[in-house]
Amino acid sequence: MTMKKELTLVGAIVILGLAAAPFEAQADTGFYLGVAAGGATLEADIGDIGIPNVPNSIDEDDTATEIFGGFTFDLPLVNISAELGYVDFGQPEVDIAGQELTLDTTGLNAWGIVALDAGLIDIYGKLGVIAWEVDASLNGLDASDDGTDLAYGVGASFGLGPLEVRGEYEVYDLDDTDLSMLSVGVLYRF
Repeated sequence: MTMKKELTLVGAIVILGLAAAPFEAQADTGFYLGVAAGGATLEADIGDIGIPNVPNSIDEDDTATEIFGGFTFDLPLVNISAELGYVDFGQPEVDIAGQELTLDTTGLNAWGIVALDAGLIDIYGKLGVIAWEVDASLNGLDASDDGTDLAYGVGASFGLGPLEVRGEYEVYDLDDTDLSMLSVGVLYRF
């Protein structure tokens, strides 16, 4: 191969690389939709209310599901996302004096997510709020409570084209209750 052909080949590779660079840098920019499932843990201090057989605290687990969507801005070294979602934390049951207290907790959440772009695997932190509702049922009696509180979490994601698999741990500080969720999800980027 002559020097001219080598320089032409190197020049073509550089031009192709530069032409493809904007597409690679923008590959994660855009809208996405996803679903996740995992386990939720509800921890609450009830305190000593003076009723026999009523526990002082609740620490129960159940299956949780989430649907979410968002938009990602792919910047050099980091990705920044805004995300909205609906989460169902399941219906953990607590035995109180031989009766089952059912706690049905759901919420709408809004997140700001910052991810360290490390190739195929991203590591991220998230901070947001949740508008939550708890419906309690005990022996035919129903009650509910709601509010808006702080939420935060960490996670890692693995991308293959427009599909991404992510695992994350989220914590929700609901009034006097701690609610956490460990989940695995999949999302599709448009």
